[in-house]
Amino acid sequence: MAKKTAKNTGLTLEGVELLRQVFPIMRTLAKAGTERDRARNRQLLYSQYASLILVSLFNPVLGTARALVAHSGVKRVRKLTGGSKVSLGSFSEAARVFDPQLLNGILGQLREELRRRQLPRLLSTARLGKVPDKLIDRLVAVDGSILSAMPQMMGRMADRDKGQWCLHAQVQVRDGQPRSTQVTSGKVAGKAAERAVLAENLQADTLYLLDRGYRSADLFNRIHEAGSDYVARLNRKDGRVAEAPLAKDNQPLALPALSDEARQMGVVADEWITLGGRCGASKIGSGHPLRRITLIPLADRASSARQGRERTDQGGRGELILATTLVDLPAEQVVQLYECRWQVELFFRFLKQVLGCKQLLSTKDEGVQMQLYCALITSLLLALCSGGSISKRQYERICLFLQGWADEEELLEVLRPPP
Repeated sequence: MAKKTAKNTGLTLEGVELLRQVFPIMRTLAKAGTERDRARNRQLLYSQYASLILVSLFNPVLGTARALVAHSGVKRVRKLTGGSKVSLGSFSEAARVFDPQLLNGILGQLREELRRRQLPRLLSTARLGKVPDKLIDRLVAVDGSILSAMPQMMGRMADRDKGQWCLHAQVQVRDGQPRSTQVTSGKVAGKAAERAVLAENLQADTLYLLDRGYRSADLFNRIHEAGSDYVARLNRKDGRVAEAPLAKDNQPLALPALSDEARQMGVVADEWITLGGRCGASKIGSGHPLRRITLIPLADRASSARQGRERTDQGGRGELILATTLVDLPAEQVVQLYECRWQVELFFRFLKQVLGCKQLLSTKDEGVQMQLYCALITSLLLALCSGGSISKRQYERICLFLQGWADEEELLEVLRPPP
């Protein structure tokens, strides 16, 4: 029976084996940054600290540092983490001692494994219509999300801004997994920080999907100079209509004609623009041909007409204004691509609501980064284990499996792809 299961769900079975191996992999970091705590009572092991965080991610009941420490002496937990019971003081001080960046090596291994296995796309071809596959493979959704320390921790902090951090993520739309992540803390976790973090981590041959928080002519120029493209949302007053740029034959470059499909979507304008003034607090103009597509869903237009009002808010209620460097693509396909930006929101929701990272175990920057890196490792493990995206029910069964309450066959029962 076991052989038959392995044959039918080879990818999933390999993922289950990875779940078993991740804790031994952590032990390779056991001596990294090791020192005794302030009371000189015991050594702090990097692998044990990181493994305890992994234990909490696969066991949502252990949602606080105090709970983790209280149960760190349980035999099965000690076997997984490779250490003895830890004290609350040692656990709290670990954030001061350990370098979270050491987990990047494990993250890199898992990302490479994800690429090697070529997991199925999350997006259906039907949803993206006639969008070329080469564009879908380049899609990266970008955003930031605020994470907070637990309320009892916030109450003890003199500066409340230090109780918040922002996780900046670039999510590969193809498989829903993060390609790049970075954490900023306190007062630097704002829109300017989001743009700065992206500017520092640009890659070539990428199609970035950006919301209005990233609207900046300076950032757009940097993306273009890096050899990449973007589809970004603008406010209504951003940019002004410009003459068409010249093609190689010195003739004006024409945009694709608006199709019936685009009009049915609600596209009302497709034009060349130039950026300047104060788009995204930037006084630098766009240094490359830029296209603006304006869409107002038909139902929303009818509602506005009935109420006899004109849109006055920045983005337009229900109005979608996009800027892009994709000048050859039909307008309806540009709109369909931008809708894929929702993948980064799904990623944040998974981290917060499923993995329990809505609140943090530490108030130190290093401790926050350690927890988030462990959450990213967990996310990649779950993707490898399930063969793609994962539901909350599948995650719950994996937790039961790791706790010894479900056997391998019962785990594969919920992970097995439908016939």
